[in-house]
Formats: sequence, C-alpha cells, structure tokens
Amino acid sequence: MDLSKHLENAKDAVKRRQHALAIKIYSQVLQLQPDFGEARAGLRRALFDKAKQKPSSKLTAILAGGLPLLWGNLMRLCGQHGAAAKSFEKYLSYDPLAEGVNLKLGNSLERAGLAKSALAVYAAYAEAEPRCLEACRAAGRLYYEQGKVNEALGMYEQALKVDPRDQESLKARKNLAAEGALASTGIEKAKSSRELIKDKEQQRQLERQERLQLSAEEIDQELEELEQKLAEAPDDRKLLRRIARLREMSKDVAGALDLLDRLLQLEPGDAELQEQAASLRIRLQEQMVEKAEKRGDQAAAARAREALAQMRADEARRRLERNPADTAARFELGSCLLDAGQVDEAIAELQQAVKDPRKKAEALFLLGRAFQKKDLAELALGQFQKALEAAGSASAVLAKEALYEMGEICAQVGKRDEAMQHFTRILEMDIGFRDVTTKVEQLKAS
Repeated sequence: MDLSKHLENAKDAVKRRQHALAIKIYSQVLQLQPDFGEARAGLRRALFDKAKQKPSSKLTAILAGGLPLLWGNLMRLCGQHGAAAKSFEKYLSYDPLAEGVNLKLGNSLERAGLAKSALAVYAAYAEAEPRCLEACRAAGRLYYEQGKVNEALGMYEQALKVDPRDQESLKARKNLAAEGALASTGIEKAKSSRELIKDKEQQRQLERQERLQLSAEEIDQELEELEQKLAEAPDDRKLLRRIARLREMSKDVAGALDLLDRLLQLEPGDAELQEQAASLRIRLQEQMVEKAEKRGDQAAAARAREALAQMRADEARRRLERNPADTAARFELGSCLLDAGQVDEAIAELQQAVKDPRKKAEALFLLGRAFQKKDLAELALGQFQKALEAAGSASAVLAKEALYEMGEICAQVGKRDEAMQHFTRILEMDIGFRDVTTKVEQLKAS
C-alpha cells in the first residue's frame, strides 16, 4: 500500500502549523502500518512542535493521561508490549516531551518487534532533547542493527557530548569507527601485500581521526605528521580543520583558534566554523578568569568575568540573528545578559524563553534572579514559585535552588514562618544542601 501521499499531506500540515491534522494523519498511517518509521518519527515531531507552540500542562497530562500511563506500565510488566506502546502514545499526546514515557515507548515498540518505529522514537527524542543519554545510545544501537553505520556513529558521538566518560558509548564509538574505516579502505579487496600494508596504514589514520579521545602521544604524533603536510599546502582546508581539532585536544586553545581564523578567511560564510571559533574565544576568556583568580587579583578577575559574560551574550545574539526561532539561544542570551548586569534586557529575553518547554523552569528561575536584582521581592517570589512548579520532579537541583532563594527573600522581608517553610522543605529533600541547616538554626534562634 502506497502511503506516501498521506505522509506528504501530514508534512504540509506541520508546515502550516496544523498540528492536530498532522497528528491525525500520522496516527491513521500507523494504524495501517505500525512499523512505518517515517510516520512514527513524523508523529513524534508533530507532537513536539505542538508542545513548543503551546506548552503542555503536567496537571492536564496526569488527569487525562494518567489512566493510559498506568495501563501502559501494567501491560509492559505483563509482557504485552504492543498494547503498552499504544497506551504510552495516548499519554504522550498530552505530554509529548516526557522523557521517561518516550523511552518506555521506544522500548515497548522494540520488544513488540517494531524496530523501525522504536528507532524513530529514540532518534526523534534525541533530536528534540539532545542531552538525553539513553535515547542517543538506543538510537545508535538500533541504527547499527539496521546497517546504518554513519548514523549510529553520529548518535554515539552525541551521547559522548552528554557524558564523555560513558563506557558503553566509548566502546561502541571505537568499534564503529574501526568498522567504518575498514569499509572505506576496501581492505578486503587488497590484491598484494604492499597494497594491504598501505590500506592498513590508511585504516589506522581514519580510525584515529574518527575517535573522540586520543592519548597525548597519539595527538603529538599526528600533529607532527599533519603540520609537515600543512607547510607544503597551507590552504588545505581539511588539514586546517583536523590540526585545529588536534590542537584543541592538546589544550592549545589559542593555536586552534589561529587555524580556525585562517579557515574563516577561506570560508567566511561557514556558520559551523563561526560557532567553533566563538566557542574557543570564550574558552580563552574563561582561562583568563581562572588565571586572575589563581593570582588572587580580584579586580582583574571581575573585569575578566564581565568581558566573558559580554562575549557569551554577543555570541548568543549572533546565533539568534542567524536563527530567530532558536529558543535555546534566546535563553542563553538572557542568561548572559543577566550575568553582564543588563537586567532589563535579560528579562525581555527570558520572558520569551519561557515559551520553550525545555527551558521553561530554568528561564523562570533566572527571571526570579533578575527581579531580585531590581529589588522587586514579590515579583521574584512569584517567578521562583513558578520555576519550582515547572521543575517538578524532573530537576531536584533546580527545585532546591528555587526554594532556597524563596527562603532568602522571605527572611529578608521579615516573613520568618514562610522562610522556615521553604528551608525545611529543602531539609526534607537534602540535609546537606548549601548552608540550609545553618539557615534553619538561625531562624529558630531569632
């Protein structure tokens, strides 16, 4: 059955922001063909886009989707994975970005034998929430099982950006890099020992280039080899990129930045290079802050921190100019402006950033900080309360920070009982959090 026309209609509906129509079409396609990966991915993305336009309510999700979620968990325990997947889909229609339920959906689809649909769920969620380590790893594993080595490599690389020490991803990444290098050399077709030796050396070089982590000895060896080649071909862009990466790995940030600046002269419109160079400039400034602090020069450290905050704000603003819909950049800009002391400008950006469900809790928390800086205690309390509610159980650290700030404000304005309530709630969660025990003792003594 040719369902391509239905998929085109669904994609057009998403473009026109007719999310309800797109979701309906994708769901109908999946009823006809449950393991249709493209349709499953389209459904997830349509729901994610809908949530971005109108953030979902956790309360509504619990009230309307609580029963399907409970039933899905029960079916999963009973081994009825197809039924479990359908129930998880029902819950996710109310709360599309719920991490745990998305992972359960992918697992249930996979155990029900719907591997393409499972991959679509994991990959779509990893795209929407790049910091979800489990989704990245699961997508990498399924991509490999389905013979898509390059895509698998990409997912494991994304996983290692989340946790560079994740052993599962490191091992898989290394094996996949070696396999990819072997395939690219055509070593199995070598006809002579001389050709085989050449191919083995090429394989070694390719594998080393694919790996995210190299030893200091390996970095020095490759740098020496490539810099000799660069002296003969100073405008070789591939060489410039690789040497810049090696210098960065060897902690020579300034040297890496020099090469990226040379590359930008050759490719001034390369947005990726611009971001890499900006990232290195920020790292150099961070090093200046650290050096000033180690010297004990607080005045220099303060100036360096102010310059760092401004650099971060400028880069976030450039990202927004390139992509006005980049809500993560808007949140970053608001955060940096707040650090730079530009409070009103920060508030304007953060009030826009709260529309992104992924950044809502953090943006509300920073709005509370911003209103604190303006001595608007009641407004700050309101934002911290909203941040606490938005964080829920997903971010215990943010919840404790919000409660602490609320306790501080209440104590400052003479609301002793309310301050005690906020601090004791932290004690119930984490008795060792900051100086909250001391705060409680001080309030008791007063």
